[in-house]
Amino acid sequence: MTGGEDPDVTDFMNLPRYLCSQLVELRIRTPEPGLPQEANRIVNLEEIWTTGAVLESEEPAEEGAKAEIRCGAAFFAGSIVHVERHEFGWRLEMEFSPMTPWNAEQFQPEHLLDISKTP
Repeated sequence: MTGGEDPDVTDFMNLPRYLCSQLVELRIRTPEPGLPQEANRIVNLEEIWTTGAVLESEEPAEEGAKAEIRCGAAFFAGSIVHVERHEFGWRLEMEFSPMTPWNAEQFQPEHLLDISKTP
């Protein structure tokens, strides 16, 4: 560590990300007046890491909307930070709350693949 660096600062760009494929329930709360306040849908969990996840959805979500992922006993709260339309639907990136980080001991999605360990 060089001088001036804070030892508590985490380099979030280097967090290990895992590929996976798991159907999960996504609950979205939209604060916009005139829109439904809560929407539940089944989405595919495509990637997961300690502080977030990527989901594939047939419906869009608003950036900034509060969201929850539920799968069995697993629960992650946070917000939608990026939404991207593609040919087959919507790619949603969710940032988890510091109170509900992911770890493999708590929840291991189906088809979990640590790409850092592939040749």
